[in-house]
Parts: sequence; structure tokens; C-alpha cells
Amino acid sequence: MPRSLPEQVVVITGASSGIGRETALLLAEQHATVVLAARNTAALDTLHDEVTRLGGTALVCPTDVAEWDQVRQLATTAVRRYGRIDTWVNCAATSLYGRVHQLTPEEITRAIQVILLGQVYGMKAALDQMRAQGEGGIVNVASGLSVQAVPLQAAYVAAKHGVLGFAESLRMELEHDGSPITVSTLLPSSVNTPLFRHARSKLGVLPQPIPPIYQPRVVAEAVRHAIVHPQPRTLVGSGAKLLELVHRAAPRLTGAVLLRAGRVVDKQHSDRPDDDADNLFTPSVGPGSTDGAFGQHAKSTSLYTSVLEHHPHRLRALAAGAALLAVAALRRRGR
Repeated sequence: MPRSLPEQVVVITGASSGIGRETALLLAEQHATVVLAARNTAALDTLHDEVTRLGGTALVCPTDVAEWDQVRQLATTAVRRYGRIDTWVNCAATSLYGRVHQLTPEEITRAIQVILLGQVYGMKAALDQMRAQGEGGIVNVASGLSVQAVPLQAAYVAAKHGVLGFAESLRMELEHDGSPITVSTLLPSSVNTPLFRHARSKLGVLPQPIPPIYQPRVVAEAVRHAIVHPQPRTLVGSGAKLLELVHRAAPRLTGAVLLRAGRVVDKQHSDRPDDDADNLFTPSVGPGSTDGAFGQHAKSTSLYTSVLEHHPHRLRALAAGAALLAVAALRRRGR
């Protein structure tokens, strides 16, 4: 069983903003110890002070997750300071918007290094330490786009598919070996974080999240739940579940539905100008923040996730009930 949150030492990558920052603040409210990793040192310093004020314990470790040596050093620093790592949370991300022909090979490479290899390196560094200590949990923040592609985000989509695939392979290896180490992967719907302001974009305007949109606290709550109650995969928000259901039911039609009925290209263009500032190659500046610019459209709760995804037995019962109703309907039609 995982330790209680006040006893946990939790490494969080991507802690300077968005989901990572919100997760650190939420865990601080539970008096956890958090090791804060990101490139923006100024933002980590302000977060350190906020975590302390809320009753948590924090250690700042500036880290570029695209560099294996830095991720390995992050794990070493955490263990040297606290003696162990109970949970490793992979939140670091960047984003790249544009049609594929507009993107340079360097931009694509960098996006995949941060989004995919950043989480792969995190899983590997955590695994090495957790195998030595005989326990631990890994929580990966992937995306609803890990199961269904959309246009204009090819590098991001490819990387998030890779995160889910790598995490699932690792989880199955550990399960086969009877290991107590757990791997949980979250697939959030769109989230109102600074990711869109920090994205490198070829759209000519500020990118915006595809509705429905949720506040970072919704995903942070899902991270907290996964730390205490690990489960292989959690869809966060009804939007992610809808994408999965549509893709599963009619994979060949999904693209057409998204492009035509869903107008998924138009919905990624905001009516706001792009300031051309991004964090693809260089870190963002400033004190860091959790929320993005789309709070007026964002939901602060997900009834679907809290009622069903966090209670898999309810989800299985609902699926079984739906299957029975479908069978009964077919039998009536056959009479």
C-alpha cells in the first residue's frame, strides 16, 4: 500500500506551471514533501514559498527533462535529501501548433524530446530507484489525445501516444514480475493551463484548447487519487472519455466527425493575437502560474471522473448494464 500523503516524498516534473504546479500546491495542503523540477527557476522559487506556506516541504531542482543526465541527477538529489522517492509524477510538457509542412525538424525533435522522452526518462529514473528500495509509484500525465489524433498538433499527439504506450509496456512488465511498483497514466481532456500561451504556434493567433475545458485542479485531484489509489489508466473529464468512445466505436469515421461536425481545426484558433513567445527551446520567464487564459470556459469539477473513473467497479457495472440492455434490444428486434 502507498504511504499516506503526509509521509510521501513526491518528485514532480513540470512543476513551474499548470498541472504540475497545481499538483504541488494540492499535495502541500496534505503536508507532503515535494521535489520541484522544471527549467524556470524563478517560478520554482515562488512555488517553494507557496508550498511551505501551505504546510508542505519543498526542494527546488532545476531540470530540463529532455536531458537524461539532468533527470538522473534529479532522482539522485531527491534520494540524497530524503532517502527515497515514494511517487514520481511526470507533468512536464510543451506544445507545437501548425500544419506538418510548417514545422521544422528541429521543432518536431525538441517537442518529442520534452513530451515523450521527458516522461520516458522520468519513468526510467524513478524505476531504477524504486527497484532498489522495493516500492514506489509512477504517475504519468498523458492526454486524451493519447488515444485520438487531431490536426495541427502532430508532434504533441505523437509524443502523447508514445507516453501511453511506454507506460503500458512498463506497467505490464512490472505486473508480470509481481513487482509492488505501480504505474498510473492519466488522460486529461483539455486543461486551462499556460501551455497554450507558452506554445510555439504557426496559427497566426493564440492557440486555444478544444472544449470541454477543465481547470488544472481537476487533473491535480486525479493525480492525488492516483498516488493513493493507483490504477492503470484514468480518463480525466468527459471530453477524453468521449474521444475514446468515438474512436473505439468507429475509428474510420472519427477523423471525419472531428473535422466536419466537430470543426476541430477552427476550435483550436482563438480570437487573440499570438505574442510569439514560447518555451520550446528556452524556459518561460516569470513567477509561474497554474491557470491559463481560458478560465471563463473551464469547468472546475468532473462528475464523470470523480464518480466513475475513480471507482472502476462502478464503470464496469455501468458497462455490463449497457451490454445487457443492448443484448435485450437485439433479442426484441429478432422476434
